[in-house]
Amino acid sequence: MNNVTTSGRLDWSSFVRVPRPNQDAAAYELQPGDVVFNNTNSAELVGKSALFDGYAEPVAYSNHFTRLRTSAELEPGYLASWLNSQWRAGVFSAICNRWIGQAAVSREKLLGLVMPLPPLDEQRRIIAILDEQMAAVERARTAAEQQLHAIQGLPAVLLRRAFGGEL
Repeated sequence: MNNVTTSGRLDWSSFVRVPRPNQDAAAYELQPGDVVFNNTNSAELVGKSALFDGYAEPVAYSNHFTRLRTSAELEPGYLASWLNSQWRAGVFSAICNRWIGQAAVSREKLLGLVMPLPPLDEQRRIIAILDEQMAAVERARTAAEQQLHAIQGLPAVLLRRAFGGEL
């Protein structure tokens, strides 16, 4: 669950490798173009989703996810982006079943949602715009983090200068 970020990406910086138990494990392997929907999490995080673009080794998904494979009329990136827009709007938090410290969206509730489905060319255009805008957001976030890191180092610089007689 931690490998799906709140920005709808898969984070490969940390993950667990498990031995392949039997032949049935192949049924749980992700294929490029699959969309993973986090069906079990906290009420705030249930529903975050990501597009699987592939990885250097086989990747399986856990029972905390629903794997979605699209038909020819639906771009996987469009589906992943739409699911994340619904997550940010609080749709999944509103329709989930809640238990102590855990929430879940059933397959039936997920598949019962109505999604606008423009023509493929429009879906691709929307994805391209979103990708461009998300890249700009990521660049701005990286720049802000670098500035924050530099600012956090200022007190040490000022103290060195003050006690070194430079101020």
